[in-house]
Amino acid sequence: MKEITSRENQWVRMAHSLKKKKGRQEQSRFLAEGFRLLSDAIQVGVMDGICFVTEKGMHHEGFDTFLSRGETLGWTFFHVTDSVYDKIKDTGNPQGMAAMLPLFPYTLQALDTLKADRPVLYLEDIQDPGNLGTILRTAAASNGAAVLLSEDSVDVYNDKAIRSAMGAIFKVPVIQHVTLDDLMAFRKKSGRLLLGTAPLGTVRYTDAPYDKPVILAFGNEGNGLSHELQQQCDALITIPMKQDTESLNLSLSAGIILYKAWEINGFKE
Repeated sequence: MKEITSRENQWVRMAHSLKKKKGRQEQSRFLAEGFRLLSDAIQVGVMDGICFVTEKGMHHEGFDTFLSRGETLGWTFFHVTDSVYDKIKDTGNPQGMAAMLPLFPYTLQALDTLKADRPVLYLEDIQDPGNLGTILRTAAASNGAAVLLSEDSVDVYNDKAIRSAMGAIFKVPVIQHVTLDDLMAFRKKSGRLLLGTAPLGTVRYTDAPYDKPVILAFGNEGNGLSHELQQQCDALITIPMKQDTESLNLSLSAGIILYKAWEINGFKE
């Protein structure tokens, strides 16, 4: 394993640049931290990772196996000093292990093989990376097929989104920059119903036709679905609430509906 001691090393500068969206786009990579998250990446076969490990990281239980599997997948490993790692890290209590991983090349065309009974999510202008990460984690746990993000939604490779997703980024396809026209074309090609979510929806979430192929659309945290998208929906579903209570958090609402959809389909995988 090669050693890096300079904070100005080219690989270190590249890793540091990935903390910003512009850097991620230029390098076609994102930064992931922590033994568990990187182990998930290796488990699903992510190739060509560039990994930085401190002395603390090398003493993590299971590191030797992690190293061996990573090398099999073409990963490059660097032993770095704590000072160097301080320039790379994004977390306040680091485990001494981070990696630059390739962005995922998912496309709408790649979703043609999805099972019809697995719902697809469309998130319109979602802004909170923590919400996005939690929705991804919930989608992975509740048999969600894929997550589509509108053009103005938060970057899925944002460090907070990656951390909140807890490895789900490797388990659920995420496609960014999906326009309304893209969504309508996918809807037509896949034969899916488009079910929007809105406080004044006319269909209770318990009664929605989840037994049919569906796209579940969720809107911005503050403004909900745009009027334009609501007009395109086959139905607007809602979660009943007691009067004089605040609306539910977006990720919580998505979780309630995703699990109901999975239940209706017999919890089949």
